[in-house]
Formats: sequence, structure tokens, C-alpha cells
Amino acid sequence: MTETGGVKPSKRVIIVAVVIIASSIGLYLWYNWSPPIEYEEYDRFGFSFNYPEGIEFSENGLGDGSLVSVSSGVIQGMLMGDSPELISVIWFHNESTPALEPLLDKAFTQLGEGTEVGERNELETSTKDGSDLLTQSFTLYIEGYETKGMVGTWYDSRAQRTYMVFHVRAPTLSDRMVETDFNKLLDSFESSYVAPMEIALEPYWPTDGWRTADPEEAGVYQEPLDEMLDEIKSRGIGADSVTVVRDGYVVLNEYFSTYQGEPHIIYSCTKSVVSTLIGIAIEEGYIEGLDVRVLDLFPDRTAADVNDWKEEMTLRDLLTMTAGFDARDSYLYEWEGLNTMHASPDALQYVLDLPVIEEPGTRFEYTNGVSHLLSCIITETTGMSALEYGMDRLFEPLGIQDVEWHEDSMGRNWGYSRIYITPQDMAKIGYLFLNGGEWNGTQIVPERWVEEATRKHVDATIMDGYGYQWWVSGKGYYSAVGHMGQFIHVVPDLDLVVVFTSRTEADFDRILSLLERYVIPAVVP
Repeated sequence: MTETGGVKPSKRVIIVAVVIIASSIGLYLWYNWSPPIEYEEYDRFGFSFNYPEGIEFSENGLGDGSLVSVSSGVIQGMLMGDSPELISVIWFHNESTPALEPLLDKAFTQLGEGTEVGERNELETSTKDGSDLLTQSFTLYIEGYETKGMVGTWYDSRAQRTYMVFHVRAPTLSDRMVETDFNKLLDSFESSYVAPMEIALEPYWPTDGWRTADPEEAGVYQEPLDEMLDEIKSRGIGADSVTVVRDGYVVLNEYFSTYQGEPHIIYSCTKSVVSTLIGIAIEEGYIEGLDVRVLDLFPDRTAADVNDWKEEMTLRDLLTMTAGFDARDSYLYEWEGLNTMHASPDALQYVLDLPVIEEPGTRFEYTNGVSHLLSCIITETTGMSALEYGMDRLFEPLGIQDVEWHEDSMGRNWGYSRIYITPQDMAKIGYLFLNGGEWNGTQIVPERWVEEATRKHVDATIMDGYGYQWWVSGKGYYSAVGHMGQFIHVVPDLDLVVVFTSRTEADFDRILSLLERYVIPAVVP
């Protein structure tokens, strides 16, 4: 007799149920599990976090000067390539709690070229280290690739910094994995930065020598400066010196190798000095103005190969490196034309005789010969050598006594190079410009000239733009720049002057990068 107390499931039903359960578990594991990842610790600029092994970081200045602070930094990994990760950490110095949401909106525009932000989800609010933490997920398009990412921002009152962390994973990973990895990064993020307590330093003028201060006294964080010195020494960067001046006080003055601060060749930083003397000569009436024709400045000279362009060339065209000469005398031509100019019996005549092959004022072409013309114009109009005029009008008023300036075969000081002064005297020139051309109550250089000489007049090469023999960065500073790594950097918004000298051509780019990678991020604005 058959029992009827229940119905036994068939084998087929059992098998189907097992397959469904196993498939569900498999899908769950596939969606939520990823292979074990080894993590490394990043620890620099006053913060640390853990990141997946194998990511290579580049460190660049980020910020457009219109944010809460111009002092900022970025760490950015590669999205496509060996590691499908992009991690960016951006920070801004703040004296009080900022409005985080507008900053977040602004930061999305700072992700870099080739990126476009698509859909952004609702902001979520939580806490981190006792502060409000805003997080948001978004779609990001990088050079045509669509991927998912997350961003978080919070204010660290101890550091007086706002941090923003972007984390993007490759398109093959699920949204949930992006969120999981992002949270792991945030959980490991720790800030060790303590905002320096800037004190009121006594105002003075360094005519008789610079005063020194501890970095923290001038609102400069010590650790990035120490890291910069370690990199210079450990990587064998051929720097001779670095001088950092904040609020008129030297907070770092370091010499390397056998160099001990004696007068150093500043190479093409000479150009910025000559330009300054031109501005003074215009103010004093020796030169009519920027639009005076170059040939009219040498009435006793007859130039060869004259055409309409050469006749219309102005002093302004010389200052902005847009004269149109076929000089071929820069590093781009392995100094071919420069060597010829040096070998000529009369360097001034040599430059005047060069053919003009482009309309003046239309294109930047770095030309050493035009800078020598500027020195010759000073001599022609003032009746003094550029050195004599410079000592009386510029160097001696700043307390710069030890100046060597080589001459061409006709006794004219070379306008493109060959000045020797100390790094601390180089800093005085930067400090003069930082103060709008004023020095100890006297207007040495017209303030208007300082403004015009250091703003972008034309697109350039080494930096974004070129003024009147000054290089102009799009990141809030301008520089006198010389061969082999001589730099006078002026950062007006941070009251900062930074000088580098060097002895090796190979390290030019590495020394140029030190300002943005170490010094600017160290300064509390």
C-alpha cells in the first residue's frame, strides 16, 4: 500500500534547483570577488594612502589660481596601460572650512585634457576624521573610453586643507567594485600635515644682505623642501644651489658639490636683466618707446638685406622674440648661428645684417642675437655700456656689488648671456619684481614695465608664454631662465622667489620641475 503523506520531488527538479543555487552563488562571487591585490603605501606631501601595487604616479601642480588657493598638487596614475587605475589626490590650503560642494564642482574641470565628465549621481554625505565627507559617483570619458569613477572631498581642520580624492577603474570592472576599492582608499587615507604657524616677520629690504627664517615662521612646510634636497642629492641632479625666499626672508639656501655661493654664470637670465635696463632707459627718456623702429635706433649703421619687414621691425618685436630674423642661434640649431655671431668681427653688425624671413610680431622664435641687440641699444642710446648703466641704475641700488659681464669683440656687453652674480643676488632681482619694481621706497623699475614684461604676449616653448625677455607660466608665476638650469622664479600670489643654479645641460627639465613639485606645494598662501 502506497503512503500519501507527501510528494517526493523528482530528480530533475532537484538537479534544476541545485543548478540555480550554484549559478546564483557563482554570479554573486563573480560580481563581488576580485583576485587578491597587493597594496603599497604612498606617503608624501603630508598624507598617505594605500594603492594597488604597480601604479606609477606622476606629480604635477594642479590649480588655476581661481580656487580657494593657488597652492595645490596632484598625484595621477595611468588609466589605460599596465594598470587600469587612475588615482588623483588634489589638495587646497584653506584657513577656514570651505563650501565643499562648489569646490567639488570646480574640481571636475581640473581632471586634465582629454577627459569629460558625464552623468553624476546624487551627493552622499558621511564623515571622515570628524569632518563632513561628500562622495559622488560619476561617468568619465577619457579620450573616448567610458568608465566609472568616484570622488570624495572633505576638510581637514588640523591640516587646514581640503582634500579631494578621485578613483577610477577600468570599464571591465563593475560599479560595485569601483565603490569597494574607492572606500578602501578613503579608509586608508591619513593626513599627517600640520599647517605651519606663520608669524609676523619684521619688514626690511635686503640691500645689505638677506635675513633668514625657519620655514615654518614664513608659512612654509619643511618636509617638501627636505624631500627636494634628498632628490637632488640622491638622484645626482647637477644643481649647484637652491635659494627659497618667502615674505622677504631666506628659508632655504643650499649649495651642492664644491659650489659655495661665489658669482655664478646665469646664462640667459641675462636677457631678463637687459630687458629691465631697457624699461628703465625708456622711463628716463633715452628710448622713445616700444614702437620705435630698430633701424632708427642705430642711425650710423647701414644694414644689409633690408626689406619691408626689417624696416618695420620694432623694439617690441625684439623684446618678445618675434623679430623674424633667420638667426638659427638657439639650442634648436645646435648654436650654429650663435657660434657664427661670436666669430664675427662686429656682433652688432652681424645681427643687423641677418635676413628677416617672417613678418615681425607674428611668431615666437627664441633668438640670442636679438637680446644682444638690446644690450647694444642701451649703449647706443645712453652712451654707457650695459654694465655701467646697470651698475648705476639697477645693481648698486639693490646692493649687488660683485658683477662680471663679458663683452663682445667691440666692447659691448653680451645681451643674451655672460653675467656672473651670486644666487642670493639673483634672488634680489626676483624680489625687486615681486615688489613691483620698488626697492626701499624708490621705484627702480617702473611698475607698469614690471607688469608688462612679465605677462604673456606670445605663445612660447619652455613655458606657456613669453613677455619681455621673461618666461610666463600659466600657473601663476614667471621666470628668468638660463641654459643648464639657471632660474629666477617669481610667484606673486605666494610672496615667493626661488632661485636655482646648475652646471649640467642634461638636468634642465628636472630642475625646472622642482618648483611645482616641491616648493609651491610647501607654501601656505
